[in-house]
Amino acid sequence: MKIDKNKPLPDHTKLDYDECCALLVLKERFPDRYSTLKISDKPDLQGVNVGVEVTIADDRNHQEALNNWLKAYHCDDEKKRKCYIKRMKQLGVEYTGGIQFWPGHVPSLKHVKESVNTKIGKLKSRNYEEFPSYELFIFTDTWMYENILKEMESFLADSNVFKYFNRVYVFEQGSNLHIFEENNYQRVVIDMTEQSERNIRARRMVEQAEDQE
Repeated sequence: MKIDKNKPLPDHTKLDYDECCALLVLKERFPDRYSTLKISDKPDLQGVNVGVEVTIADDRNHQEALNNWLKAYHCDDEKKRKCYIKRMKQLGVEYTGGIQFWPGHVPSLKHVKESVNTKIGKLKSRNYEEFPSYELFIFTDTWMYENILKEMESFLADSNVFKYFNRVYVFEQGSNLHIFEENNYQRVVIDMTEQSERNIRARRMVEQAEDQE
């Protein structure tokens, strides 16, 4: 499948864009730990002694509306464009063009918790390749302010998450990387320009995979 470099990525590609982003973040920010990491399946990223699952923890309706907005904005086919705009309206968002208005929402850990529990369930199914250590990388738009961070730490402890995942990364809005381990927490601030450049390279990885026979 040939990808138009001026339009959003198709829904289904050989490589997953978010997995490419997570791979680049881990390999480049923590080269000693993830030097052998590569994209695979079950789990999504695999190294010599570690497997990393990647997931998005955001409101599904918002994600679908965002996807339809991108398609509508870049679409040359008026019929298809109307379908994308109609779907946005069904999801509660009025299409406003290039400067899109998005309904506000209160920060909540609901979707992050759901994503963690879903991944634990999949890991328990034992359909994953065996690794000494499993980790979880979560992309989210949830604003991780102080009270949300405390709630996250309590959730991880009360749900025995570290029994399954030794380390949980929460990548907040592409700029703050929160790292949770049992009895340890740290935050890494990612420069927005650095991450934008990394996102471009992640997309290039997807495009190059599609170009290969």
